[in-house]
Amino acid sequence: MQVLDERAGLVRVEAGARWANVAKALAPYGLVVSSGDYGGVGVGGLATGGGVGWLVRAHGLTIDRVRAVEVVLADGTLVRADAAHEPELFWLVRGAGAGAGIVVAFEIEAAEQRNVGVAQLVVEAHADGRTIREWTSYLAQAPRELSAAAVVYAEGRSVLMSITAVVAVESLRRARPAVEPLLAIGKVLEHRTDLLPYPTLVPTAHLHPNVGQQRGTTTNGLFTGLDDAGARAVTRAVTGPGRAVVQLRSLGGAVNDVAPDATAYSHRHQHTMVVASVFPPQGAGALDAAWRAVGARADGAYVNFESRPDPAAFARIYPGETGARVRRLWKRYDPDGVFRSALLTGQPNRSGTSARSGQPSRSGQPSRAGQSARSGQPHRRRR
Repeated sequence: MQVLDERAGLVRVEAGARWANVAKALAPYGLVVSSGDYGGVGVGGLATGGGVGWLVRAHGLTIDRVRAVEVVLADGTLVRADAAHEPELFWLVRGAGAGAGIVVAFEIEAAEQRNVGVAQLVVEAHADGRTIREWTSYLAQAPRELSAAAVVYAEGRSVLMSITAVVAVESLRRARPAVEPLLAIGKVLEHRTDLLPYPTLVPTAHLHPNVGQQRGTTTNGLFTGLDDAGARAVTRAVTGPGRAVVQLRSLGGAVNDVAPDATAYSHRHQHTMVVASVFPPQGAGALDAAWRAVGARADGAYVNFESRPDPAAFARIYPGETGARVRRLWKRYDPDGVFRSALLTGQPNRSGTSARSGQPSRSGQPSRAGQSARSGQPHRRRR
């Protein structure tokens, strides 16, 4: 990683870096990039798909801060693309980069931030979905300095929400009022709020080899809001036979300041992402059953949390004219289909792997030891 212009916050990050290293390197400059929520995630996959991080409502998606990219095309040509040079390639890489080429570096405009307020809560959720509806309603209109993620899971007969709320402010005095309404959405079992250096959220302790992880099946949907019926459907996904682990992520704020046609990520009016995962011995059938009522209400999807890429997923991720433009540009920059995405074919690409996908942690909580509060489940890669 290289700081190109400290005053402007412009940094160059190579695609093979991991976000914990980026956060550590930027900390002495008082700069941050809102990336994923796990330090072990690689820069390249996240920064070509979207990037829903701990500061997403304050600073937008990771791709919204990208100012230039360096891409090796299928014919071996190295191209630098930005808004003025190769603008179509620049548009494509920000949200649909998997089918464009191999991105080797990004120029990103980092934001000024040293510390953040971090609240960690465990809440017992109401079985009727009320807690989930209130969480989504508050986050949709909360101060944009507040971003949050909540993992919803069953524990015995109870439904618990493990919440991490991050406030992009430099004092606890300013952070606490933003978090306060979350304390009223259900019975609070655990709660603490701290002022922490941003790298604490994506620590170098996460830089273990990404091997030996339990395979899961994941899907997701984007929502403008969740009404009572939608919130009940999310709760039943957790408590029903499929026993999915569900994660809620806040969107909106700075994400929705960007025009829908500015990048290949066109979802600029939704406020919540819902991600559902199942783990062995549960499989795809269990996920489909748990997700059916939730997915029917979704308004779009995010590429990096879909473990079964196929044309139906493509239509959710790149709807309408966005999808038509993505197809045209993938064909233009890769006419022989060297990087052809499984989103188009439903089949693995030539390297024998499908399009990248993410699986959320069962915990959703940052921790120095890499363990979540209460659930005791280790983090998994998330983007």
